[in-house]
Amino acid sequence: MSPTSQSFPTSPIVSKAGTLFSQLSNNSDALTVVAPDLISQFEINFWYHGISSSPPKLLWRSDFETNPFAIPALGDRFFRIATKTAYGVFGTRLNEVWDATVVPQIKDVMKAHGLKYSALKTARFSTVVEEDGEESFGPVVVWISVHPNTTNAGAVRDATPDILHILNDAQVTGVVVEWYEGTVERLDGPPLMRVEDNTSPAFGLNHPFNTGLGIPIARASDDAQGTLTLLFQEVKTRNGDPSDTILALTNKHVASLDTTTHYDFDAANPQSILVCGERRFARAFDEIEDAVNTGLRDAVRLAGELEDLESKSGGQTTRAIQRKQTSLDEKHQDNATLQELFDEVDEKWRDANNRKLGEVHWAPEISVRVDERHYTRDIATLAVNEEKLKNFTRNIVDLGNQYNAGQLEDRFWPVATIRQNKTIPADLQLPILRALPRRLAINPDTEDKNGEPLYVVGKYGSTTKLTLGNYSGMDAYTCTEFGLESREVVVYNCKGSGDFSAKGDSGALIFTGDGGGLAILHSGMPRGMHNHITYATPLWWAFKQLLERYPSAQFYDIEYTPK
Repeated sequence: MSPTSQSFPTSPIVSKAGTLFSQLSNNSDALTVVAPDLISQFEINFWYHGISSSPPKLLWRSDFETNPFAIPALGDRFFRIATKTAYGVFGTRLNEVWDATVVPQIKDVMKAHGLKYSALKTARFSTVVEEDGEESFGPVVVWISVHPNTTNAGAVRDATPDILHILNDAQVTGVVVEWYEGTVERLDGPPLMRVEDNTSPAFGLNHPFNTGLGIPIARASDDAQGTLTLLFQEVKTRNGDPSDTILALTNKHVASLDTTTHYDFDAANPQSILVCGERRFARAFDEIEDAVNTGLRDAVRLAGELEDLESKSGGQTTRAIQRKQTSLDEKHQDNATLQELFDEVDEKWRDANNRKLGEVHWAPEISVRVDERHYTRDIATLAVNEEKLKNFTRNIVDLGNQYNAGQLEDRFWPVATIRQNKTIPADLQLPILRALPRRLAINPDTEDKNGEPLYVVGKYGSTTKLTLGNYSGMDAYTCTEFGLESREVVVYNCKGSGDFSAKGDSGALIFTGDGGGLAILHSGMPRGMHNHITYATPLWWAFKQLLERYPSAQFYDIEYTPK
């Protein structure tokens, strides 16, 4: 389903280049030079076709008049665009004079013309035309990118003769100068997205890539899956030096393959952590793609219903037609938002290098003998890439799109009289306000409909997303087959809510409906394919361990009372 009229948005499955070709090849203005551009829109968009999935647009080239670019006839559906590949330049006269002679003078020229360049480099392009499949190589190119929106085609054209003059003086001949817009960026990947308002069609779909807690993470080394607990600031190092490092908390067994040895950051052997492993990314991508295609089908249905109403109205505009048109317009707006999300995830997050969240910073061995309490210390910290956190402000749980606020209030606080003083944020963005002290965690703030004490908690995990469970109140004591004993926070599955956790949810924060952080999920007790008990480490106790390692840690306004 890929119609292209205004009422039928293009499916994301259709190639972007194919869609653009269809639009430009049927537009006479796009096939000719139209002011203020000095090159046709068709050439601007397709000159670099093939060098990447989203190639840059040509701004100007010095051989524009002597080397014409093949343009299709208006409406030619069978025209084939040449495909290019960029190669390096070796063994030429330009190689000999590039660094010492040519580059300094070209930079002077650009400065004199007021051009803000972002990269100055050389390349040689091969071209393949589909009809014959033969590859031909073009001339050496001095390839210059300027910062976007800082100049125009006329300005770079005017500077080009001076650059060619420099090349001729250096006895470099046959070289072409090409210009385009671009910015050099660190390859940390895109920043995590902001948490969408629940009125947005992207709400709940961008969760794997936004700054809400429960971010799915994975070891880059072997794709082992887990979940991010929360973020905190170091502020000062252990030596008292100022620090602006932002750290993420998760499980040791999520961060490290070897859980029996202590690890501190080793620059010679860094352990990278990704936002979404390959399996989790594929799942998230499929969910977004399904939403896009469902939106397209809905638009087709609404357009058909509108057409039926119009045909039956005898040319009169009725209230029913107006309402249907409004619904169709809103659906188009929602589809545009979903398409934008699809494109962003496809282009910026598919590459694992772009999903790099950070490096393991501190990961002590898993232990149940840290102190006399014998809680399981299964924690690790990640030094998070700064670029990933442009949209982060505080620790907020994005509750997703499985329930609305009223439904969650009913589940967290089943009794109406208690629920009157409790609210879930209408935008479903729940801030974590405090690490629950032990004294509060064992004193429920609600009850079930039979008057029995009840403490309903939630978690957002990589695998099972938002689930609700019943906090046990009392700790559990566990013992391995080798006699190793530990003490754990326990959560049971809620009636009608499915399993509280599953593999891949390790590291998820367990929280109350009013923003209390209860514990860090680390294990369960599965039987067959399902898990009926979830074990976790108290958040207040984990904070105690973190503060021993990071004495000046601040938890983004999460209230914490030391024990």
